[in-house]
Amino acid sequence: MSAILKFIHRLEDSALVLLVLVMIGLSVSQIWLRNVNDSGIYWADNALRVMVLWLAMLGAMIATREHSHIAIDVLSHYLRGVAQKVMAIIASAMTAAVCLAGAWYSWQFVALEMEDSYYAFAKVPAWLCEIIIPIGLFIIGVRFLFRLAQMVLGVPEEEAK
Repeated sequence: MSAILKFIHRLEDSALVLLVLVMIGLSVSQIWLRNVNDSGIYWADNALRVMVLWLAMLGAMIATREHSHIAIDVLSHYLRGVAQKVMAIIASAMTAAVCLAGAWYSWQFVALEMEDSYYAFAKVPAWLCEIIIPIGLFIIGVRFLFRLAQMVLGVPEEEAK
């Protein structure tokens, strides 16, 4: 199981790095073409917007994996012991529920987009650009479910990895 998780983590990290490099390359190309040729790649701006969405979702997935995501946890600073653990369990359960519900409804949206023949840019279907939303939310939700199970079962984080 650990080898599979390491592979998935490397895949996420590699996709993020590759995406940033492609975004930089496309942006530099677009700037150069506009300044030198007074033209550009007609689909580049729309592609970059989609890449920002993918970058945000991949970043959120990695941040959740690394436990470095944004958290609204005012109460956890004032609570100690069992109360702090209960709040962490509630927060993980609520976050998992919201993410999994978001994944479900965004999948419904993507499924509707698949029925249409709308292109986001350069013959790339819109649904292909949007598919990262349900995938990302699902992965984030599942990670919070695993974290919830670890907290309920009392598994230390070091052993869970």
